[in-house]
Amino acid sequence: VLAIVISKLRGKRFKLPPGPLPVPIFGNWLQVGDDLNHRNLTDLAKKFGDIFLLRMGQRNLVVVSSPELAKEVLHTQGVEFGSRTRNVVFDIFTGKGQDMVFTVYGEHWRKMRRIMTVPFFTNKVVQQYRQGWENEVDEVVVDVKKNPESAK
Repeated sequence: VLAIVISKLRGKRFKLPPGPLPVPIFGNWLQVGDDLNHRNLTDLAKKFGDIFLLRMGQRNLVVVSSPELAKEVLHTQGVEFGSRTRNVVFDIFTGKGQDMVFTVYGEHWRKMRRIMTVPFFTNKVVQQYRQGWENEVDEVVVDVKKNPESAK
């Protein structure tokens, strides 16, 4: 614990957004748990503003809750925020992030995206599945009209 405190005191100081008071070592994990759904994040945004900080263990998680701010962040700093964080467990199961879902944004990601999307969105494929997709959309609309609460 002393080593963590010393490293925090000596570390670089960045101006971070406000957020709930973290607990040493655990951060805000005990306060928010694994349930970071939109309702909980909306409640936190009402309390701390459109951009706030959650400390999940030793990692910082910056939450942007307004569409305007999210658009600005993604346009100005998309490369920094576009990738998922690396994780030892994911590295084991994904070959160090070389799959489509967990690869770091960059040239490899762009190649993987082309491989995954081009065959599925040719005119022939779209026309082949269009009627089925439209039927599914119609069914969802009918379901939501029957039971609006199910859409929440």
